[in-house]
Amino acid sequence: MVLVTGATGAIGGAIARTLAEAGANVAVASRTLHLSETLVRTLERDFPGSRCLPIELDVTKPPSVRNMAEKLLKRYHRIDIVVNAAGVMHMDQVLDAPVENFTETLATNVGGPFLVVSALVEEMIQRRSGLILNLAGVAGLKGAPFLAAYCASKAALVSLTQSWAEELDDCGVSVYALCPDLVDSPMVRGLLNVDGVPLLAPQAVAERVLVLATGAERPENGAILTLPGPGTLPAPA
Repeated sequence: MVLVTGATGAIGGAIARTLAEAGANVAVASRTLHLSETLVRTLERDFPGSRCLPIELDVTKPPSVRNMAEKLLKRYHRIDIVVNAAGVMHMDQVLDAPVENFTETLATNVGGPFLVVSALVEEMIQRRSGLILNLAGVAGLKGAPFLAAYCASKAALVSLTQSWAEELDDCGVSVYALCPDLVDSPMVRGLLNVDGVPLLAPQAVAERVLVLATGAERPENGAILTLPGPGTLPAPA
């Protein structure tokens, strides 16, 4: 079975739907329970072979992460794939960046995957099988003005991915960082000036996840997997 965090966002939702369509059982996790429940109803209506579970999850809060892990393992008794798609982005200037924004960005984009994987990876290790996919994006590979915290968090997530891969390789667990270029989402459109900029569709990311989930692609553990696109972060809106 699969856990998708940030599952009611543009990318997470596309991933959850694509995996459910392929027959996977999907735990749909987001901070807003009723949105997760709505998505689950849609997935189970459209793909009756998929058994889905809505979960309220704040990836920055250890009690919420522990509750998620308990519910998930009680329902499915195993975890095959973790997709860390939850994330936040703030536009800030170095001279007046609020500490709160910096802290939230790091806690969500780096701390979140750390807490989620820490809560679930033991089950993977015991079965000597598992796949962890971290959504880092092009921001994890190159800094950009007014996005220092966001880029730093995604670069840290890339490094976290590589460290976990080294640690878990002998345990049968694969860990990859997905680094697509700009993806069309409300978060991107709300913060960046993307008029005329070609954006990746969320479905493009979801299809790459499906290829990895089915084992059709087996990169070296810890690989940074890029998806083609514009390749640059535009100026603030």
